[in-house]
Amino acid sequence: MALSTNVGTASNDRAIIEENDGKALLIYNIAKFTVWPSEGSNQSAPFIFTLWNDHALSDAFRNIEGLQAQGRPIRINHHEQDRAPIDCKVLVIPGHQLQAFIQSKELLLIRPVLTVTTDTSVFEAGAMVLIEVLDDHLSFSVNLAALKASGLEISGNLLRHARKVNF
Repeated sequence: MALSTNVGTASNDRAIIEENDGKALLIYNIAKFTVWPSEGSNQSAPFIFTLWNDHALSDAFRNIEGLQAQGRPIRINHHEQDRAPIDCKVLVIPGHQLQAFIQSKELLLIRPVLTVTTDTSVFEAGAMVLIEVLDDHLSFSVNLAALKASGLEISGNLLRHARKVNF
């Protein structure tokens, strides 16, 4: 009986790990199909994904570190403060950072930082992309107004696959 419980727990842990890996890869692919404003001489700098106090996805993002996005090597940063990090290309915002995000939203929206969340409340508060699991499948929704306000553009081909696009 204990073996059965342990197997179930291991299976649940594996499912969570696989779900998080899928979320990280989906965020990576969305970043690949997003267009940032021209940066001039910064083209050799790393392409930075920042996890804002998001420990749940940390291991999954290790799988994409070192890959390329926008022709640049990906670096993963972990931001452990409540103040919003602005020195990145992609900012992953967990639900427990909702209030900090709301306080920092105006600063973030005037910068070309793709804000991504797995929490509906953060998306409704103005994050650009929501990653969620629906019917055992990963899906994403896009806040097009927030993207445009920050000077970012997302591929029309990618938008066709979005579950929901807010204008």
